[in-house]
Amino acid sequence: MTTTPPEGTAPQGRSDASAARARVLGWARRSIDLIPTPWLLTGAGALLLAGTAVFGGLEAAAVDPIPEVAVGETYAGSDLELTVVAVELRDDRGQTWVFPDEEKGERVLVVTVDAVNTFHAPRGSTSGVPESAVVDGIRIEGLDEKGQVSRADDGRGAPTLQPDVPARLLLAWLVGPDDYREGEELTLTLPDSTHAVGSRVIRGDYWTDVRVGATLTARIGEGTAP
Repeated sequence: MTTTPPEGTAPQGRSDASAARARVLGWARRSIDLIPTPWLLTGAGALLLAGTAVFGGLEAAAVDPIPEVAVGETYAGSDLELTVVAVELRDDRGQTWVFPDEEKGERVLVVTVDAVNTFHAPRGSTSGVPESAVVDGIRIEGLDEKGQVSRADDGRGAPTLQPDVPARLLLAWLVGPDDYREGEELTLTLPDSTHAVGSRVIRGDYWTDVRVGATLTARIGEGTAP
């Protein structure tokens, strides 16, 4: 004879299966609770990396290319407007702030730059740190030293740049007699940086995160510098 279970109850076999399943789920929950949260996060990260590796890996973040400017073209960076107008090789120092040794045959490699300080306060054209955010941050690839800065009109060294007042400047390097030749191609880098205002250890305005803002390729003898 078949006995029908009362309404609302399950057959014995089904009840045993449900109870076993409940015990397993309870054990799993308790086990997970015992695992430290950082382990779970690490494991999840590992699974994410493994998944991205299967589908070609993580794509590198897009990086904007460094812009290129030409002789006579104005570049804006570090709250300055800089225009390289000429690159030349001289036998005499002229109004530069370097002093070639004639006996050694030293020559003067000169980059003429028109600079405008677009910041609201005066700024120096030179900096005492290796990575400069101002005019002496213009570098020539292959030369480790910074160029010496002077005014083109009176030869004053390391001049101060007044706000919005154009100044023609000379960056000069002493080079050996055979280091460079007329028509040789040079690559220059122009600085960029981030303006900040200090209120504790460093007070006032300063420029940090100095980096290459643009490159310029020119030949020695290119441009005109009256």
